[in-house]
Amino acid sequence: MNGPTWDIESVYPSIASTEFQNDWNAIHADLQSLQKNISEIKSEFANPTDKTITQVQNILIMEEKCRVIAGTLTTYLTCQLSVDSSNLEAKAKSSEIDIFFSKLTQALVPVGLFLQHCEDSVIEKLLNHEHLKPYRFAVEQERKKAEFSLPEAQETLLASLQVSGHSAWGELYDDLSGSIRVQLKYPDRTETVGLAKASALTKTANELDRKVAWLGIQEAWNEHQHSAAAIVNALAGWRLEEAEKRSHTKTKTFMNDPLFNNRITQQTLNAMISACKSNAQDIRKGGQLMAKLLKKDRLSLWDQMAPSPIAASAEAIPFDQGIKIVRDAFAHVSPEMADFVQMMVDKNWIEGRVLPNKRTGAYCTGFLKTREPRVYMTYMGSSSDIGTLAHELGHGFHAWVMRDMSWGEQEYPMTLAETASVFAETVLGDSLMTQAKSREEKIENAWGDLEGAMAFLINIPVRYEFERRFYEARKERTLSALELRELMKTVWTEWYGDSTDGADELFWAHKLHFHIAGLSFYNFPYTFGYLFSLSIYARRQELGAGFMDKYKAILRDTGRMTAEDLIMKHLGEDITQPAFWQKSIDVVKAKIAHFESLI
Repeated sequence: MNGPTWDIESVYPSIASTEFQNDWNAIHADLQSLQKNISEIKSEFANPTDKTITQVQNILIMEEKCRVIAGTLTTYLTCQLSVDSSNLEAKAKSSEIDIFFSKLTQALVPVGLFLQHCEDSVIEKLLNHEHLKPYRFAVEQERKKAEFSLPEAQETLLASLQVSGHSAWGELYDDLSGSIRVQLKYPDRTETVGLAKASALTKTANELDRKVAWLGIQEAWNEHQHSAAAIVNALAGWRLEEAEKRSHTKTKTFMNDPLFNNRITQQTLNAMISACKSNAQDIRKGGQLMAKLLKKDRLSLWDQMAPSPIAASAEAIPFDQGIKIVRDAFAHVSPEMADFVQMMVDKNWIEGRVLPNKRTGAYCTGFLKTREPRVYMTYMGSSSDIGTLAHELGHGFHAWVMRDMSWGEQEYPMTLAETASVFAETVLGDSLMTQAKSREEKIENAWGDLEGAMAFLINIPVRYEFERRFYEARKERTLSALELRELMKTVWTEWYGDSTDGADELFWAHKLHFHIAGLSFYNFPYTFGYLFSLSIYARRQELGAGFMDKYKAILRDTGRMTAEDLIMKHLGEDITQPAFWQKSIDVVKAKIAHFESLI
């Protein structure tokens, strides 16, 4: 069972191609121009004239052009390394592009500080330019960071150290996860596979495959747990130290950046997590019902992504059939969404192969220069794989409906990005449930609702709470692999209770999200997106023919306002209160009750 091969050669035929080299040369020429232009005018920033403002406008426009091309090159290299983490040519170029972005960031430090600290009247003049008007929200957001900014020399130093310091740890994890081999120890044989294939096997119908793969992953990461511990400690230590240095005017905590980047307040996050916590016992019932159907007292750790044990068919689903299921589901909501899926297939913009050096996980990315999305995953025909397809295509559709907008309006946060992806999963699940005829089909589809509830309302809060407590402890010292295991066990037990047979103590090591250099707390946005998407979908009948227009309007606003403002504008709801989140959780609890009635 194998998925399709994506086409990235239409963007660049190869790293050695003329097209790649021309763009490579272009961004370095732009960098030199930016460095020169900024050095010539930064002395004027204290008392800017109209001429200074015009020059800054030109610099910002050139920066946009440079970032679009550099971002396209970066996406291409990331795609290359995702399918083959041992690609030495791509690794070398990726290292060079990291250095390029460091130099670009350093060059732009004076401009960033100018935008943060100049008078409002200067900002008004600056944004009075047709190309820059769409950047108003982004600029206003950046100005909020002024209270944490450092002098130019220190900001430049931090930027220069990123590549060899902070970012290098994330790259080490990527290299490690791409090279680890997993021993699948069956009773009659042993197979050696990469992490991506082993992870895919934990989602299959055969329990022996799931168990062998899960135990193999645990054994593999057990050997590398100290390396993983060093990585998470280094990433957290860097962030904590930087936050302390920036706390010159007011205290900056480890939560400031995650909240700012996701455009939500602490009050909103607290309301959401508290709603999850107060309903945890009811949500855990979903896991208990799953275990019951598996004829177990509680879920084994390798059962968390298992398909329904009484599925209409236990056979793996070929990709052509799987993508048709997604396309047909989307068609029930919008022909436009279905057409988008077909376009992704026709243009070969989906990667799903099983390869030995392929990295784990799934994602949607895009080439900024051509405004083309791509979906990455390892497809092996499980129902979970079809859900992943829908999820990532939901991301792709989000970007697609915004492709005509200015770059200044397209930087949307993870909270709202995950809303689009989980919305697509919800559409898939609802469509399958509607079409289900037999009891087995209904149970199979309702099973997906339970998996989603356990993942988004239990597993994601586990990640958030683990990371929060880890950062609190990391303020004092590094934590050993054993201590991280114990912390994970404690948090896991608090949230899962007795719904699972033990705790995944190494979850912090084998879950990529804890090791991303660019972002901390890569977790709570998923719960946000899950519950928000349910809130949107609940209005489908109410809005009737106008539903899709409302949904697209929400997507198009995701890059130009905070999450609180967006939801108040389009749904008239206050997300800083637990009541908003409770309404969506009640929908989930009804789904769990429906499953119980089916079995």
